[in-house]
Formats: sequence, C-alpha cells, structure tokens
Amino acid sequence: MPQAAFVADPFPRRPLARPTASGCRLTDEDGCVRIDFDMAGGAVLLGHAHPRIEAAVSEGGADATRAAAALSALLPRKPAVAFCAAEGQALPAAVAAARKVTGRKRIAVWEPREGVCNGETDLAAVLADPLGMTPAQLRAARKAASAAGAVLIFDEGASGFRVHAQGAQGLTGVKPDLAVFGAGLANGRPIGAIAGSKDLIAALDPADLPPPRADSLAAAGATLDFLGQAAVAAHLQVLGAELQTEVEGLVAKAGAGRLFTLAGDPTLPTPLFAAPVLEGLWMREMISRDLIVVGPHALSFAHGEPELSALIDAYAAVLPAMMARSMAEIFARPRPEYDPYRSASEGRA
Repeated sequence: MPQAAFVADPFPRRPLARPTASGCRLTDEDGCVRIDFDMAGGAVLLGHAHPRIEAAVSEGGADATRAAAALSALLPRKPAVAFCAAEGQALPAAVAAARKVTGRKRIAVWEPREGVCNGETDLAAVLADPLGMTPAQLRAARKAASAAGAVLIFDEGASGFRVHAQGAQGLTGVKPDLAVFGAGLANGRPIGAIAGSKDLIAALDPADLPPPRADSLAAAGATLDFLGQAAVAAHLQVLGAELQTEVEGLVAKAGAGRLFTLAGDPTLPTPLFAAPVLEGLWMREMISRDLIVVGPHALSFAHGEPELSALIDAYAAVLPAMMARSMAEIFARPRPEYDPYRSASEGRA
C-alpha cells in the first residue's frame, strides 16, 4: 500500500503567547492590546494584576479574621462579618439567616416604583439592589421592611465600594440589617461576604458558608486595606461623570437622543439603544478600536484620561453612524401609495 509522503508545513506556526492582563489592558495570544471596560463585570476595582494585591497573594498568610476586620472598618457602624467561597453563596445564606431569625419564609424584592409589603406581616426579608436607587427609594425600603418586621438585605455586589467608599449604605445613610458583597472586595478573585448585626451573623448556617480560597482571602485583605487608604470610589465617580457629560454632548451634537443614551450610575454607565441593529454597529466600532465593552462600562482605579479619551473618540465616530443608519432605513421604506377615495372617505364625519 503506498505511503503518503510527509509534507512540511509551508507556514510554520509560531507558539502563541499566553494572554495577559495588567491595569486596564488585556493582551491576547497574538499580542493585540485592548483597553478593558468590562473588568470582569466590574469586580476588578483596582485593575488587573495590581502589584499590591499580587504581592499579598504571593506572600500567603491569608487571614479571615484580618480581612473581616478590614471590611468591618470600611462600613458604617462596623458590623459583624462572615465570608464564603463565592458571591453567589452570600445572598442565599443571608436569606436563610433572615428566615431563621424571623421564623418566616416569604421574601420580597424591593421595586422602587411599586414598593412591596402592602401591609403584609409574614415577610422574612426585603431584598434591595441599591445600584441606581435614590436615597429616598432606599429609605422607603427601610421603612417598609421595618413596618413588616422583616430583615432588609442590600445586595452590594455591584455597588459596594464603587459608588462610595462605604458602599451604597455609606452614600445614602440607609442602614440595612444585612449586606452582601462579592468579588469586588478581592479585586476580582472569587469570594463572598455578609455584613450586619451580630445576631443575624450568628444565625448564619456554617454549612452555607464554605471557606474562601486562600488566595482570595489574601487578596481581600490587601484590597480592603487599599480601599481604606485610596479614594477609589471618588476616582470612579469623577471619571464616570466626565464620560457621561462628554457622551451626552456628542449625542446632542449628532441628534441621536432618540437612538441612544448612556444611563445609570456614573461608575457603571450603561449604553441603551433604540434598536438591536444600532447596538451591533456600536459593538463593531468598539471592537475595531480595540476596546472591550460588554454592556455597562465598568470603570476601575486603573482607568485614566487616556483610556477615557479613547472611549469618547469611539462615541464621536459611532453616534453619527447610528444617525446615518437610522435615516437610511427610514428612506428605504416603501412610500405609501396615495388613495384619493380613501382619503376623502376618512375626511368625512
């Protein structure tokens, strides 16, 4: 049987480099450098591979007691703290503790426009996501939960240390009974935390709290120390406010107000589109400029004016393109035929 001849590959493949991340930039296997505006869904508050955090992880010596003390010191009224392995475990554990303490089962989610409770007295907990809510809305949630004898739980996975140095509760002055936090307190590494009154923390079931990884605890301790010393939230607020102001001006200049808006908290502004096709056009423009955007723009302490300028320049290009696409679609629609008999009949009383 004839043997196939060995043919050398005419295009020898070079070994691909491993993807790397540093600050707010990602370098892929081909060496392409992109500015990251996703930052692991906003969890990487300080920047990828932050030297201080990575040094703490390398040194080891993870200490849950130290990390708990650092988190408690950042929050109003220095609450008790418990950790778990992942953010997704923190909220169910908090809900279970609320049910145990109140002896009730029902849970309600606070909706600012609709409220909750309606005089009900059998609620174990009221859950509120503070991101984007006003102080008045959170005060109403506090009042409703107290009136129902329920535990008020804030999910600060996104808002914690982003909207304010003390989280949403520090920004608004509204005190929840429990607050849950996620990977943001460990600069992106998996971890969950629950903070609140001592009796509720004591009611947590240890079976609901698998311990965090050692590197996550070390990262959490270093991240929380950094957050206590640097004005991270203020930096994000200033950058985000500048971004929203500049983009609003570009939207007005392009006349694209009916097509696009950049809404939400300044530290996590979210692009909203009038049609999916416009979002696709926007995404292609961002990718072509080596910008990583996946929904909300998650600003971090590693972002600065150069990165913000790159994003604003992309908007300056894409917003007029959105308008051109929208107008082209309008003119491409078939013109309705004029029917004089129909018009006359419609005009009669």
